Amino acid sequence: MALFTRESQPPIFNNSRQYKPFLRVDFRARCAYCERPEEYLGGEESFEVEHFHPKSKFPQLDSVYSNLYYACRGCNAHKSETWPSDEQTSRGMHFVDPCVADPYIHDLSEEDDGSVTGTTPSGIYSSAHIRLHREELKRWRRLRAQALTDLPVLVASIGYFEQLRSVTPGSEHGELEARISVLKRYIEETKRRFGID
Repeated sequence: MALFTRESQPPIFNNSRQYKPFLRVDFRARCAYCERPEEYLGGEESFEVEHFHPKSKFPQLDSVYSNLYYACRGCNAHKSETWPSDEQTSRGMHFVDPCVADPYIHDLSEEDDGSVTGTTPSGIYSSAHIRLHREELKRWRRLRAQALTDLPVLVASIGYFEQLRSVTPGSEHGELEARISVLKRYIEETKRRFGID
């Protein structure tokens, strides 16, 4: 199954940058390659319209929506105009397309230290050229893994406070409500920050 599904049906534009709002929706405000969300990177201005098939090599695809991806500046800069040669392609070396399959299931393996290992020729090629092993990505993956561990504990804590509220005198509900509210807000912020659905 694809990591991202295109559902938008934008009008035809001559300038690829005009597709950015539609790409933002289809890519769920996340980078197509490293998966970091806008919330973590400081907002929409940290993202660019990326040409999966580089426009220098495939000018006919410059403003074709299916060739455009939502990517963070770092991944877009590293991928840049890179494209495999025919010889590399014949050996299975090409960029993994997150609109076709989830690369983190089929082509890449996340390690405990946050690094990524290519498990197929295309995974190795993609990781090397997009530099998915960058330190800031490894750090983000470790933080996301910790958030995934912490979220069930936080949800259980809400349940505990809600049970406690049911047996606590009404005059003490305010403090419990405040704790529940803080936990709920923190859970939602964490989900947005790490792109956790």
